[in-house]
Amino acid sequence: MTEAIGIRLEEDFVKVLNKISKEESLDRSAILRKLLKLGYSDYLKQKAKQKYLVKKVTLSEAAKIARITIWEMQKYLIEEGYKSEYSIDDLKEDMSLLN
Repeated sequence: MTEAIGIRLEEDFVKVLNKISKEESLDRSAILRKLLKLGYSDYLKQKAKQKYLVKKVTLSEAAKIARITIWEMQKYLIEEGYKSEYSIDDLKEDMSLLN
């Protein structure tokens, strides 16, 4: 189900929107939906990252907030410059506990 909504946009934004629409051979509504989806996805990842960095959520919870896999969340965090405090020694210790 979809719902139509009205929105006012600045003239400069509409000009860029028209340009993208021509380049992509899509109507403005389709371009706006595409841009909104990208922005929404980015917003969710940023929100999840912020919560993860202040230790309000675990990595898997952050991934759920961002609506991506744990691996994608890890990749996103690395791309955003996050450096894990989890060391090789921590990994060895965890591995020894499993044995």
